[in-house]
Amino acid sequence: MHQAAHNKMLKARMELVLDHPFFANLALRLELREDTSCRTAWADGQTLGYNPIYIDALPLEKVKGLQCHEVLHLACCHHTRRGLRDKKLWNTACDYAINPVLLDAGIELPTGYLDDPKHHGKSAEAIYAALKNHNEELKGGADGGAEQGAIAGEDIEGGGDGSSMSETEEEKSAQGTEGEAPEDTGDGAGSGDEGDEEQEQSDDSNDPGMTGEVRDAPSNSGGTDNNSMQQQEDAWRSALTQAIHKSLEFGDLPGTLERLFNNITSPTLNWQELLRQFMADAAKNDFSWVRPNKRYLHSGLYLPGMYSEELPEVAVAVDVSGSITQHELDAFAAELSDILEEFDTTITAFACDTKISEEKRLSKWDLPLNLTASGGGGTDFRPPFTRLEEEDITPACLIYLTDMQCNLFPEDPGYPVLWVSTTQQYNAPPFGEVLVMEQ
Repeated sequence: MHQAAHNKMLKARMELVLDHPFFANLALRLELREDTSCRTAWADGQTLGYNPIYIDALPLEKVKGLQCHEVLHLACCHHTRRGLRDKKLWNTACDYAINPVLLDAGIELPTGYLDDPKHHGKSAEAIYAALKNHNEELKGGADGGAEQGAIAGEDIEGGGDGSSMSETEEEKSAQGTEGEAPEDTGDGAGSGDEGDEEQEQSDDSNDPGMTGEVRDAPSNSGGTDNNSMQQQEDAWRSALTQAIHKSLEFGDLPGTLERLFNNITSPTLNWQELLRQFMADAAKNDFSWVRPNKRYLHSGLYLPGMYSEELPEVAVAVDVSGSITQHELDAFAAELSDILEEFDTTITAFACDTKISEEKRLSKWDLPLNLTASGGGGTDFRPPFTRLEEEDITPACLIYLTDMQCNLFPEDPGYPVLWVSTTQQYNAPPFGEVLVMEQ
């Protein structure tokens, strides 16, 4: 063990108890572990791993900042929310989401941290969607197979390990403002094989900001991955609530942190825009400035309209087991109809609880969609996928409105799937993207 680095991590914790008790309260939940295979540091909800060479090279204040950074990832449950998103791009998006909050709280972050005003106040999911779209534009768009893979699995999305992100101008311009070079992690603080190992790991880092990586929560034995993930998320939410209450009692919780955690308990994701982005990705259309998008003219925004709409088949499934309100159905139907009107497409719509109760084939001329809450029994996600396969229909995408309170998933169908969840607490699906509707 590199005792000097370990002692510095412990000293940073001790000083956080006095300087930033909110972060210290959460940091003390993590087991410290020396890990020379990582480039900087990482946390997964149970462990805070660190490269001793990197820690030796950091000033103490920035070691404290690194620990605060990792703890805030976990407080926001970034370790349980990634799903099938690309690891590096997810870390980038999460960094953009939390770093402004840390800076506002007076935390000094390691040199190289990511910060961009255009991402301030946004969720990690919304930032991820924007970064992914930006990368696709830089690459000139991918072919249909690559785009489908971007939804169904992380290997294709963002170029496998997301390495293209570190080369974009967006990331280069979003570094910390100190004007320093990132801390040297290989010279002066260690030698021999450890330094060589550090260099080998640098190319595979999922920490583009050099402030510490967030990794997926580990799967615990004795339960399903979904249950394990949910238990760990619940434990961190409970710890977060306790830390907030303690800090509020002493009046030392910065306003930006308080607002952030209000959003965690009652998030305000712009689900309409994320839904629109998903549909645009599935269609892979071009845009034209000739016909502006009328939805944004009232805001003074002259955004391009689509001109080569190619979305041959869309499947929509609605969970009518009784837990979704008519208000939620109306909001979902209105938004989806508004988007689908921009495409020449055929729509296969299913109403389903444990079995399909209704199936309709619609065109854009049958819009807007009219969905009715009928109530019912349990939930099974498999019937719509099975019916599409039986009818030899391969949709450009499938959108499933549900409360996600079910573990009966089909096999990955191989086409993009968007789960629109009406609740914040849900069982993570084995494939597809999850979008949480605003309440």
